[in-house]
Amino acid sequence: MKPIVILLTVGFIYIIVHEWTGFSIPCPIYTVTGLLCPGCGISRAIFHLLHFRFYEALSSNVVVVCLMPSFVLGAAVHLYRYIRYGKTSFTKAENIVLIVMIVLLLMFAVVRNIYPMDILVP
Repeated sequence: MKPIVILLTVGFIYIIVHEWTGFSIPCPIYTVTGLLCPGCGISRAIFHLLHFRFYEALSSNVVVVCLMPSFVLGAAVHLYRYIRYGKTSFTKAENIVLIVMIVLLLMFAVVRNIYPMDILVP
């Protein structure tokens, strides 16, 4: 439970710092290799979603924005199961969903670097 609280706290502080200063953390993979990773644009997408600018969020990272509801729902179910029953292991269905999400993200990374269309590049 502590890692989740720490992660949420750091994320909240990052959002506040970004809103006040405009500072954002550059993608280390893009900085080193020049290739767009599956997460490139995720910070901008989250900031756009917080301001209800859905088109801009989709243009920042279309796959992450589309997968976000599944991730949030899965995290909420997992957190509920942990609080209610103390279980931390994933079910078989959750593992399958996570694997599918990872495969989609990897495919997205390959496609966005081969075919740099406007909707794929942040």
